[in-house]
Amino acid sequence: MPAKSAGQFSGHFTKESLLDTIKTILFIALFTISSFALADSNAIKEAESLLSVMGMGKALEQTIEQMLTLQLQQNPSLGPFKQVMLKFFNKHMSYDSLKDDMAGIYAEAFTVQELKELNAFYRTATGQKTIQKMPELMQKGGQLGIKRVQDNMPELQQMIKAESERLQSLQEQE
Repeated sequence: MPAKSAGQFSGHFTKESLLDTIKTILFIALFTISSFALADSNAIKEAESLLSVMGMGKALEQTIEQMLTLQLQQNPSLGPFKQVMLKFFNKHMSYDSLKDDMAGIYAEAFTVQELKELNAFYRTATGQKTIQKMPELMQKGGQLGIKRVQDNMPELQQMIKAESERLQSLQEQE
């Protein structure tokens, strides 16, 4: 059976496609939001301030929506489940439920002084513009990456075919 290209879909919903979508979104969220070790209380306070200044609640909400939209573009058969998936992610990945952990991550990654400097930067016009533009830039970057892979899918398929043939040849020699 020939391999499907990136633009081909089976046309029906599968448990695996839903799980793949969930795994992708969780991986991205967990990449950003992982567990943290003990951090200085002043650093936690500065980190909480930074999250607020950065509008992290709104940014997280937009990121979930954009990543879900991207996944649905890649797998349209999940379209009927968009609201269910969005409800699930908003319930389990809301800013309120993740705020303490996120503050810990920032407090662990930056010193109190660095957090104060970040707070000062994000309070400037340039910092606010950075916050405003970041979701759009991240989405465009993600779309660019997907397009690049899709545009070059025949090359990847050929590479996989060649490696498969090489491995088959090695098995036959044994």
